[in-house]
Amino acid sequence: MASAPKTREFLVIVPDKPGVKDKRLEVRPTHFKNMTPHVDSGDWKMGGALLNTVPADDNPANFDFMGSTLVCRGESKEQILEQLKKDVYVTSGVWDIEKVRGQTRCIECIAN
Repeated sequence: MASAPKTREFLVIVPDKPGVKDKRLEVRPTHFKNMTPHVDSGDWKMGGALLNTVPADDNPANFDFMGSTLVCRGESKEQILEQLKKDVYVTSGVWDIEKVRGQTRCIECIAN
């Protein structure tokens, strides 16, 4: 009997394309709505915007966005990339998916 492929956690950094702040803010509610199944399944463990500067307040319209970071669970970098390509931040042109960086997290390696 074959065992299921092992899943790993990946730290993913996705830069924004230049000049996309208005588009990011426009599609942000859709991004949050559509990521819910990934979060509920545990495939997307955490994430958030990367900012160029510390914001003066909590209003996203005032943020200086540079991209996003996520901790994703999957069997391979390719599987994670396929998930990300379906996100509205990619399909609407916010994330520069060609410049995505993903590193395998190995917390269990440290703990053992």
